[in-house]
Amino acid sequence: MKKIMIISLILIYGIGSLEAQISGVVKGINSQGDTILLPNANVYWSNNNVGTTSDFNGNFSINKPSDDLHIIIQYIGYKNDTLYAPFSTDPYEIILIEGRFLNEVEITSDGAGTHIDRLNPIYTENITDTELKRAACCNLAESFETNASVDVHYTDAVSGAKQIQLLGLAGVYSQLLIENIPFMRGIGSSFGMEYIPGTWLESIQVSKGPANIRNGFESITGQINTELKKPGSEEKFFFNYLINDKNRMEFNFNSSQKLNKNLSSIVLGHYSFLNDYHDGNEDGFTDLPVGDRFTVGNFWQYDNLDGFMVRFGGRYVNETRKGGQISGSPYFTQQLIGLWKSEIKNERYEVYAKTGKVFNDPKSSSLGFINSYSHHDMTVLAGLKEYGGSQTSFYSNLIFDSKFKNFKHSYNAGVSFMYDDVQERLNDTLWTSQQYVPGVFFQYIYTNPEKFTFMSGLRSDYNSEFGVLITPRMHAKWFLNEETSLRVSAGMGHRVAYLLPENLNLLSSSRQIIFPDENKMESALNGGVSLVKHIDILGREMTVSVEYYYTRFLNQILFDMESDTSAIKIYNLNGESYSHAAQAEVSYSFNKYIDARAAIRYTDVRYTFPDGVVRKKPLLSEYKGFVTIGYSSNMNKWKADATLHLNGRTRLPDRSAFPTEYQLAEYSPAFSIINFQLTRNYKHWNIYAGVENLLSFTQKDPIISAENPYSAYFDSGIIWGPISGRKLYVGVRVHFNRKP
Repeated sequence: MKKIMIISLILIYGIGSLEAQISGVVKGINSQGDTILLPNANVYWSNNNVGTTSDFNGNFSINKPSDDLHIIIQYIGYKNDTLYAPFSTDPYEIILIEGRFLNEVEITSDGAGTHIDRLNPIYTENITDTELKRAACCNLAESFETNASVDVHYTDAVSGAKQIQLLGLAGVYSQLLIENIPFMRGIGSSFGMEYIPGTWLESIQVSKGPANIRNGFESITGQINTELKKPGSEEKFFFNYLINDKNRMEFNFNSSQKLNKNLSSIVLGHYSFLNDYHDGNEDGFTDLPVGDRFTVGNFWQYDNLDGFMVRFGGRYVNETRKGGQISGSPYFTQQLIGLWKSEIKNERYEVYAKTGKVFNDPKSSSLGFINSYSHHDMTVLAGLKEYGGSQTSFYSNLIFDSKFKNFKHSYNAGVSFMYDDVQERLNDTLWTSQQYVPGVFFQYIYTNPEKFTFMSGLRSDYNSEFGVLITPRMHAKWFLNEETSLRVSAGMGHRVAYLLPENLNLLSSSRQIIFPDENKMESALNGGVSLVKHIDILGREMTVSVEYYYTRFLNQILFDMESDTSAIKIYNLNGESYSHAAQAEVSYSFNKYIDARAAIRYTDVRYTFPDGVVRKKPLLSEYKGFVTIGYSSNMNKWKADATLHLNGRTRLPDRSAFPTEYQLAEYSPAFSIINFQLTRNYKHWNIYAGVENLLSFTQKDPIISAENPYSAYFDSGIIWGPISGRKLYVGVRVHFNRKP
């Protein structure tokens, strides 16, 4: 997977003897006359054998060959440009003009700001800053509102914790990265996605199935990598203010500085709070927790412009959220034991350093070294349950990239090290765990850009608690013709399950939690196939993609919420557990003003329960539909975006053994969610307003036994739909870019 780290952003494919590097930035002038950066532009030599792509700031760097060649710059929807010898050592500024070329490109870029990676054999969707602005996008967890592949939902009705789903499985089975550094593991998994403000994001890459082995063994269903705004970026200053009708407020700012030609820095800040209690369903519990969150980050970059780069920085998060019964509410009966309360506190800090060096040798070799350190403390009060968790983690990865004599063949190899020190407490029960995981890996890549790309890797890791882990993975891509590509993937993944931090809904039930005698490592196989087809319709390109993925667990930690009225049982898989996920998606720009994207998805997830019967996973929609439409007026002054989510029914946990008033139907109803946003753009600022859940659909009685939360039947963790109704919001963004 390209762009694994800083050195991948400056990775250069060379041929022959290398004399110098040719670098520059690729920009485009769109139909509105605006100059924009073009990420993932193709930059290659005229012999078509060697090339690279621009990074997310439009920057590229490519080695100069000894042959008398010229450089071609290509981006979908824009006319090609060419650089001829003699070449300058000063950076170039390439400005492309809009045009239409369907037969020479495989990348799709719709007006919504989402495109499929052209060169990557792993099926990867790039979600750009343009797409993220189509919704309020207050944080990473909310940034998938206009994406058909990733679902986001609440884990319970009191904590406000959100969880993603990919290929029908929980987000913990997808490896989550910030600039290709693993994060949101263990203690931080419950709220980690909410700790990345949406305004900090430059882009998101979503890949499905087994990921590149360079980043570790933990990816099972996919990988989600987020790129933050960079030091010294074109955006010099940014400010965002948002308020909704529930009186939730959010403030964000970014400020980047170029201190000199080599050194740059960026400061990013976020503060949000909600102080008002709301009880729309009149059950005596607040629909969303109140509290505040403060996040700040400072990142630096040093580039000597001769193939050496260092990026380092840190991030700090402090959050408090309170929920539960509302004092003085007329909708509940006061218990002698007092109010049922939920109080959660999180504090996290992390630092990292990434160093990359591209060597001036015929094989375009490069070396990268990544190190990160984090510490997270979390305390949870949920009624009579008190939980405390603390985790200290260290991650290190050394990667070497090079090519063989034939430049179509390349490889990367390296060593990694992970360390986790976790301490947990539930009431009077304590757990401690220290795990050391050294690992080695090797990956081979064959690249024939116009025909076939093959990637195969193997890594071996030793976990001090679970032993040796072997992780093979393979990816291949064929160009069936100029408009059609086929990808296949297969591989394996492993992960350590953190039972309570990854499943906070367990704490919001009055039932006893029965833990397994042994917490085994989770392991699974995943295979997938995808087909992408580009079709010329009325002179504009329609993109159609069809994909299917199958996941089969060798071992899995599972939860039985159905067989016992007094307990939730956690157990290791003893039988089958599998997932089928199929999706079809189509995108098309009707004209320069209107673009649309639609998708339909089918998911079938089943596993073996303790009684030996294989059943469907509860609280998962088998079918989902998705439609998003965007409109931009002339000169891009007005933008309107609407999104429709169609959610099929879900199987509800079997509670037939409970008293009649606490039983559930066999299935939830199907429902629809509509979101809409309108934006007015000015030169240095814009104002936006929108509505989420326009139809105000909510799950009926999300909290079971809300009138008596200390009873044996209380449960707030059976969530299949929205908890709160319609939300209205308005915001303003102010931005000043650096002068060229």
